[in-house]
Amino acid sequence: MKERHRSPTGGVDMIIRGTAARGGKRYLSPNSQRTSLMRAAIITIMVLAMMLLAPAECQTFQEYSDQAYTYFIAGNYELAAATYEQALNLEPNSTSLWNYRGRSLAMLLRFDEAIYCFDRSIAINPNDPESLSLKATALSQGLKMDEQAILLFDRALGMNSSYYDAWNGKGMSLANLGDMAGALQCFENAVQISPKDPQAWNNKGVVLLNMQRYEEALDCFDQALSINSLHEASLQNRASTLQAMKEPQTLRLGNVAKSF
Repeated sequence: MKERHRSPTGGVDMIIRGTAARGGKRYLSPNSQRTSLMRAAIITIMVLAMMLLAPAECQTFQEYSDQAYTYFIAGNYELAAATYEQALNLEPNSTSLWNYRGRSLAMLLRFDEAIYCFDRSIAINPNDPESLSLKATALSQGLKMDEQAILLFDRALGMNSSYYDAWNGKGMSLANLGDMAGALQCFENAVQISPKDPQAWNNKGVVLLNMQRYEEALDCFDQALSINSLHEASLQNRASTLQAMKEPQTLRLGNVAKSF
């Protein structure tokens, strides 16, 4: 059985931010002591009723899954991970649930636990490119195990050569290892697959900046900012590129942006 909620967009960075708005305090006018007591009693009864009903709110794995996803997109990764675990107690053979619990743990920087979840998903379906790519991302971005990550990205791409996240992740791993030419090719593939994603343009620009191809790097950051004018990494990297272009050639080596 498949979960109904959709996968979040984004990719290698596995960052989804959200905030919960807090309502302001409401003060009751002291019209009478009786009115205040009655209102307090009603509120107390409602709170107690909610507490009694809370355990029964989620009874199926799908209900737990939907609730966990709500926590995930709101940025409450602790609750998301705990609620996905409850869903998995009822449906332990769901690759989607294992992957989402792994995502939640990765966002909490609990990479070893995240990798365990992705491994469980891979054990259920060894031919799932998403599980392979997620594990590779955790290995690369969390544990700095880039060579092992590249092997998994290649497996995922062997199953789906148009998998954006895998190309983007492999490019980052290759860049971490100093293979800028290989990284550039990966990011070019990512841009072709998802030309409206500022992350791909930014990452391509960072590699070009490392290669001192400043005009091309600037074009990439401009492309990213034309898609999202508030993309922080692109703003910072564009400024670094302009600064590098003003410096003498002998000072340009090593003055590169690190943001991916």
